[in-house]
Amino acid sequence: MPQVRQARLLAALILLILLPCLGCTGQDKKMPVAERGVLDLSEWDVARDGPVALNGQWEFYWDRLLAPEDFKPDLAPPQPSGFMNLPGTWKGQMLHGQPLPGQGQATFRLRLLPVPGVCQLALRLISIHAAYRLWADGKLVAQSGELGRSSATETPHRSLVLARVASQGKPIDLVLQVSNHAFRRGGLLYPVLLGLQDQLELIHSRIWSWGMFFVGSLLIMTVYHLVLYFLKRKESSTLYFSLGCLLLVCYYVTSDPSDWLINLFILKADPETLQKISVISYPIMSSCAYRFYRSLYPLEFLLFVQNLCDLRNIAFILIVLTQPNLVIYTALYWFAISTVLFNCYYMLMLIICVRRGRDGARFLLLGYLSFSAATLSEIYGHIISFSERSILLFGFLAFVLFQALAMAQRFANAFTAVENLSSDLRTEMDERTRLEREIINVSEEERRRLSHDLHDGLCQQLVGTRVRCAALARRTIAEQGMAEEVTEIASLLSDSVGQAYDLSRGLWPVELAPGEVGSSLAELARRVSRSTGIAVQYREHLSCSPCRNKHLVQLYRIAQESVTNAVKHAHPGRVAISLDCGLDRRLTLAVADDGIGRRAAAGSPGGLGLRIMAYRARMIGALLSIEDAEAGGTRVVCSLVCPADKTSEDADG
Repeated sequence: MPQVRQARLLAALILLILLPCLGCTGQDKKMPVAERGVLDLSEWDVARDGPVALNGQWEFYWDRLLAPEDFKPDLAPPQPSGFMNLPGTWKGQMLHGQPLPGQGQATFRLRLLPVPGVCQLALRLISIHAAYRLWADGKLVAQSGELGRSSATETPHRSLVLARVASQGKPIDLVLQVSNHAFRRGGLLYPVLLGLQDQLELIHSRIWSWGMFFVGSLLIMTVYHLVLYFLKRKESSTLYFSLGCLLLVCYYVTSDPSDWLINLFILKADPETLQKISVISYPIMSSCAYRFYRSLYPLEFLLFVQNLCDLRNIAFILIVLTQPNLVIYTALYWFAISTVLFNCYYMLMLIICVRRGRDGARFLLLGYLSFSAATLSEIYGHIISFSERSILLFGFLAFVLFQALAMAQRFANAFTAVENLSSDLRTEMDERTRLEREIINVSEEERRRLSHDLHDGLCQQLVGTRVRCAALARRTIAEQGMAEEVTEIASLLSDSVGQAYDLSRGLWPVELAPGEVGSSLAELARRVSRSTGIAVQYREHLSCSPCRNKHLVQLYRIAQESVTNAVKHAHPGRVAISLDCGLDRRLTLAVADDGIGRRAAAGSPGGLGLRIMAYRARMIGALLSIEDAEAGGTRVVCSLVCPADKTSEDADG
């Protein structure tokens, strides 16, 4: 089921991306095509059918820059060199059995048969990478750059021109001069459109609107992934993705398919500079893209290929920065060929990643397919063939969308893995806590059993033996010195009985039961004071009597360990034990001594007792603090909140 949902999602995304393209390509009526220098528009209503592309065969005059005066009826008309399909390039065109070079100059002529009705028309010319002049019925309507017969006399300039043409219901004669000495191939890369001026302006507005949407989306992606990178520096893929989005913006706003969107913000931008930015952005973006993929899949994308890609890109960038346009576009040809090889490698590695089940590999593969199709169609549209429409915007949009989906899938899988790990860890910690509580309970139960066995077994036997020795000592014993031995044995038995009782009470005081912890702590104070000679006092102030807190056993153990530590290490003269319960329902145990303090006692061996106390406090949810007392010595405080129901009788151990 997850795979089916994923397939449906991919289909919906692809349809969403291709929908604008499908809407743009539909035509209700077949567009006329020029034949032998004549384009019949008599059956094409521009107002109804929309703008028409002046595609097809134009008259072609090679190596001649002819003006409308050269085509006057009273003069012998110049003979064309042939007919050339526009948009197209004259490079490779056969003339007198020889292919034409890419550089040179030529004149194109097209006769438009009457457009129905009288209206104000306009011509749209874009991205003629050369210098040109266009006449309509003998009137100069458009010009870009300065024509010349060499690179020294020519000034190329790419531009977008909307030239007005008046239609009087008569044929329109178009004469177009083009010179190219700065680029690899001369000609027209995009079709010349004829239509109403508001129609052509609407085309321009739509292109810029789509461009603004695309650029805005990319900038949001850039900022978002940069923030992700700064929040988590180890995830370098977000940095490369954001840089790639930014370079896509630079490439698109300075390229032809966006009608040079950069001019919307920089009105007097230098076309030569914009051209270099557009050409340089792509190789830098290529290096960022490889690093992006390698940061995600380091086992599949090799470092050697990354270095090779970087060397190619650096060499191409140096050519763009230092060489003339003719050399740049020649290098672009070889750069495009190498791009095909790298694209094949990228797609092969992404296919391997998909087969190996890498996170997001499916989305990345689909995104790179759209990216490759868009960029290669644009590059080879400038080098090999020409297309009326550009899919660059939609290809880039699909690329970024699929890359973002891949990143989102990786993050979602990572979050899911963390949640599962946290859940497993929480379950394991709960189980560990439960086992630790059981261990403590088992330990306390074992203490209780040993205490009862000592109290009811060994202690009673010792007491009986002591009584019999005492009775024997009162009898008359004839053997000399035997009476003293019996008396001494009785005394030793009396001491053993006391020690056995102390040991029994230490393991589990008989009084230690819910509501009777006070007597147990008081007995602890008396026993320690009697055995050590140190004054040990006990004080309690409980708002509930008897206290039914189920953790009293652990409080007693903490008090027992605190008193033992104070006697062993602090050398006190007095120890005070207190148990208080205030109105805030917080039960507080405090053990304070006037000994040498923690710092002086730090060199004494031990430390296990403190860890045991901290562990017991943590197990019952109590707060344990060990600090220096104001009057000197050490103060141990352990406090916990009593439950709302203080009548509960369950107890630890």
